[in-house]
Amino acid sequence: MTDMNRKIEAARRQLGTALALYLKDSDPVSVLCLAGGGCEVIEHFAKKAGGKPFASHMLETHPHLDSAKLHQIQRQYWNAFKHALDRKGGERDDEELLAAFNDRQNDHMLFIGWYDYSQAVKKLPIEAQVHQAWYLALYPEKLDPKFSKDRYNKLFPNLRALPRAKQKLGLRSSIKRARSNAGIVRHSSTENRPLVMGWP
Repeated sequence: MTDMNRKIEAARRQLGTALALYLKDSDPVSVLCLAGGGCEVIEHFAKKAGGKPFASHMLETHPHLDSAKLHQIQRQYWNAFKHALDRKGGERDDEELLAAFNDRQNDHMLFIGWYDYSQAVKKLPIEAQVHQAWYLALYPEKLDPKFSKDRYNKLFPNLRALPRAKQKLGLRSSIKRARSNAGIVRHSSTENRPLVMGWP
């Protein structure tokens, strides 16, 4: 395995474990931290593979942002969780930010990480495929306006109006149905490895 492949594999393991925890509604802080680590690595390899990372779409849509500012916004919770000190060596004051943290922040981090992973390797696990569609039904404003929202609304009707628990129940139910669909399982864009993998 090349060094590049090891890096991609490391990102895949972090994103996979993050998504597995998220689907169980388990430890949202660990989900965020794992997904954040995976996102930082896989964005580079999405570019290297000739893909277009999610950040590129955001910069085109929001020209007032630069790459550094965009990453600061995307990774603000991750940075708050992983750093005790600021760049000058003083203790960070993240109390107000972290008081606002909840599992919804993981929706975005997981979407970005798996989107970029698909750009890097051209495949996604079924769980990630369904999460991508679920995310766009839940946050249709994130979809490029040139694409129709109808397919996502049909998969997850009235999703935004549901309480959080039912939204995620719909996600898990849709994953279960997709796993039983032989066409999806055998498709060339489906990665059939488990989300959480052993070692080596």
